[in-house]
Amino acid sequence: MDLRQEGIKFLGFEMMGRRSTRSQKWYPHVEPHPKSLKKLRETIRGKLNRSTMGRALEEVIPELNRTLKGWSHYFHYGNSARAFGQVNRYVVGRLSRWWWRKHACRYGQWNTLTAQDLYERHDLFRLPFQPAWKRAPGVEAKR
Repeated sequence: MDLRQEGIKFLGFEMMGRRSTRSQKWYPHVEPHPKSLKKLRETIRGKLNRSTMGRALEEVIPELNRTLKGWSHYFHYGNSARAFGQVNRYVVGRLSRWWWRKHACRYGQWNTLTAQDLYERHDLFRLPFQPAWKRAPGVEAKR
């Protein structure tokens, strides 16, 4: 099997060979498999559906944080920044739509709950873009 031609799926990761844009050398590229991303989106969709509209935002976010932290700790190996960015955008969009429907906001009022509000004021967990081994020692990651 040639990993440069076709990748493999192993323990939720997709592994393949890619050519570096800088050095043009081949390297092993490891990222979360699309099925793993789809399963996480389904889990988030299940936590933010019509049956949870009666719950407060302060109850829903800690439950989401537990799911996101566990998923990010498992998949924070390899080249996961692009997938983590997709998940961050999906969670903010899904949570905002859930909140707008809960409060029956009109289209013009959609900017009342921004991503910055969710991350800073409501303590929504933001999946990291940089691997832990690349961060400077002693520097705490941003939430």
